[in-house]
Amino acid sequence: MVINGEMLKSHCLNSNSKTYHGDQWVKLEVVVMGDGFISHIMEGDEVLYYTAPQIGGGTVSNFDQAVKEDGKPLTGGYISLQSESHPIEFRKVELLDLEGCMDPKAKNYKSYYVKSNKSRCIYD
Repeated sequence: MVINGEMLKSHCLNSNSKTYHGDQWVKLEVVVMGDGFISHIMEGDEVLYYTAPQIGGGTVSNFDQAVKEDGKPLTGGYISLQSESHPIEFRKVELLDLEGCMDPKAKNYKSYYVKSNKSRCIYD
C-alpha cells in the first residue's frame, strides 16, 4: 500500500488513533474503494488512510504462488476482523456494497453507489 506517497510493505502500521481503555464500544468505519483507497475512521476521526493496496510483502508463508502475485492490485477479496494479541468483541458488523445499479429509472437504484454495474439493474 502507499501512504504519503511512499510504498510500505510492513505487516503492522501505526494509526493516529487515541487509545481506548477499559470496556467500551468504539465505532469503526472502514471505507474501501476498490484498489483506489482505504480509510479507517474511529469515532468520526480518520485515523489511517492509504492507497494502492496490493498483494505482496514478506510476512506470508506456505502460500500458493498462483494466488500470491506480488504487486497485483487488490480489487476484491475477503474481509477479516481480528485483533493482534488482545481480546476483542464485535457488537455489530454491517457491510454496504458500493457497486450497483446507478440508473435512476431502475427499481433498485441507490444514490450512494459509486461504481456502476448495469447487470444489477431491475426494471418494470
